[in-house]
Formats: sequence, structure tokens, C-alpha cells
Amino acid sequence: MRIGFVAEPYEENHASGMGFVVSELLRNLLQQGSGHEFVVYSSSAVSQEFIPGAYRTVRIPRGLLKKLWWFWRMPREVDVLLFVAPLLPLVPRRGIRSIVICQELGSQKIKPGKGEVLYAFVRDRVLMPLCLRRAGVIAAASEATRKDLLHFYTLAPEKVVVVYDGYQDLSRYAGIDPAVSEELFPYFFFAGKVKPRKNVHGIAEAFVSFKKRTGSDTKLVIAGDYGGKYYAGIVKTLADGGVERDVHFAGYINGAQLYSYYKNALAVVFPSINEGFGMPIIEAMSLGTPVITSNISSMAEAAGDAALLVDPHSADDISRAMERMYTDKTLRSGLIAKGFERAKNFSWPKAAAEFLQIINHAV
Repeated sequence: MRIGFVAEPYEENHASGMGFVVSELLRNLLQQGSGHEFVVYSSSAVSQEFIPGAYRTVRIPRGLLKKLWWFWRMPREVDVLLFVAPLLPLVPRRGIRSIVICQELGSQKIKPGKGEVLYAFVRDRVLMPLCLRRAGVIAAASEATRKDLLHFYTLAPEKVVVVYDGYQDLSRYAGIDPAVSEELFPYFFFAGKVKPRKNVHGIAEAFVSFKKRTGSDTKLVIAGDYGGKYYAGIVKTLADGGVERDVHFAGYINGAQLYSYYKNALAVVFPSINEGFGMPIIEAMSLGTPVITSNISSMAEAAGDAALLVDPHSADDISRAMERMYTDKTLRSGLIAKGFERAKNFSWPKAAAEFLQIINHAV
């Protein structure tokens, strides 16, 4: 079978969560789908060193409108086309079976910023419905995302399936990971971009409350790109609470550093407002680090009973969970054991195998 895969976004360095999904899924599809012919479409050069395997690459233009036009007129050189939506909502020409990979919904659940309103409207209210209607199969990253799709769009339930994401296996960095500064111990850890959906401001408010209530010397490490007004508001909250010196913004970090921060953390705090899956939850669990995460959306689904679940809209709830992690060693030990087992349910090889099954049934 001729399988087309749209590698957008294609990011070898400084990869976003979506970029990581694209590269890991493609890499594992190539490893398991040796009997198929693969064509990889991307506006960037795809490296054989980064994505090894047997495939042909086709460069596509940059820019949303140019991509839409290109795929509308694309040659019928594949039987099925896999691509991510809504980051890249395409309309492939008729005769090509499309499998849409949906990680999460955007403006349907969280109001876009002022500069994103028009783009979000076109993407989510105009192009996305057309894309989903034309799809042969829609693969959601979680049951929560599947329910959102059925709620916000008119879709046949049998058309929308769940294929859970895998996670970044950081264990390969064991023994070569850099040491975490002794000045940071003990610490809570957050990994992700500093933006409203990730609820980093809620973490900051909770940390201020935790410090005032316990008098603990615990620190907070935040790893991920940051800046702008949202970041400035977080810094002000920390300064007003008198804890700014106990918070370390690490910025973007590489895999070895991420392994170290996860492995040595008192707990990972990940109370997002909305996620399509929540890979940091499973990454932490796989390394034996207990997790505090949201009791809503896909986070509760990914975590199961292996994490401490909180109301992400309540800084007090997050703060109390921090205190429990700090004071209750039995709780931490139990969550660590459950986390190891929970992480075994997810992997990119498993996700790729499920996608290949979908492809075989779709054509």
C-alpha cells in the first residue's frame, strides 16, 4: 500500500509537543510498515539520520494557503494520507483516503488571544469541519479528545477512534545526564511552554500558598520556553508572594537535562486546563516520579489512579496536593509504584501498530 504522511510540523531541534508526535509516529510507522511504500510530505528537508527508513520525500510549500492549494491539486500517488489537525487542516483531493490525527481542539475550548482570533476562526470553524467531514477515519489522542470532537462537530461516532500517544523514553539518558544543582533541592517540577493553557500561573499561586503554609525550603523548577505578558504576570505573583528566589525558570532544555529534572524531582506538577493527551504525565511516571495533574480532560484519563488529581481552577487544591507530596512519603511511594505500571500502557510502537491496523481497514 502507498502511505502518505504529512510531517508537519517537522522539528529536529527544539521540538514542540506536536513536532515530537509527528517525528515519533513517523519513525515507528516506518519501522513497522516495511511492506508498505511511504511518501513523506514536508515543507522542511527530512533527514534520514533523524528519521531513518525507506521512504520518498516530497517538499511542499510553506504557508497555510499555499499548502491547502498544493494538497487540493496533489497527484494521486498515495492510497491513504495521514496528517495532523487542527495544526495543519488539509483538504486532500478526492480519491485519496485521509486519516486525520487530532491531538486536541483549540479555540473551541479555550478562547484565543487577540492576535489569534481570525486565524483560529478560519482554522477551527471553516477548515476543520471540512477536513473532518472528508476524513475516512479520525484518530483522537484520547477519549477526552474523541468526546470533544463529537461534541463540537457533527460526526458519525464510529468514524472517530482513539489511538493513545506514546511518550518520550528518556531512560536512554541514564548515566549521562547532567547533575541538577544542589541549590534547587528539593523541588517540584513543571515541563512545558509557559502559556495560559498549561496553567503555569495556577502553579505559581499554589506554590506561594504552599510555601506560606509549610515554611518549606522546597523550590519550583519550570522548564520550557517563556516570555511575554503571561510570564510577567507569573513573575509578579511570585514576587508579591516573596518566593521569587525559590523559583527557577530553566527555559528550553534538552533530553538529558529533562531526564535529570524529572528523575530528581519531589513531584511533577502538571495541572493544565486542557490537553489532548498529556505526555509529561507518563514521562514522569516512567522514571519513577510521582505526579500531580488535573482531574479533567485527558489528564485524568492518562493518569488513571496513578497520580494525585486536582481541580486545575483551584490554586488551593493544587497547593494542598503539593503539601501532601511533601509530607506523605507513603503516598509518594504508592504513586511511584502505580506510575511505573501505568506507563507500560503507552508507547509509540503500540500507537504505530494501531495506526497500521486503521490503515489496513481504511483502504
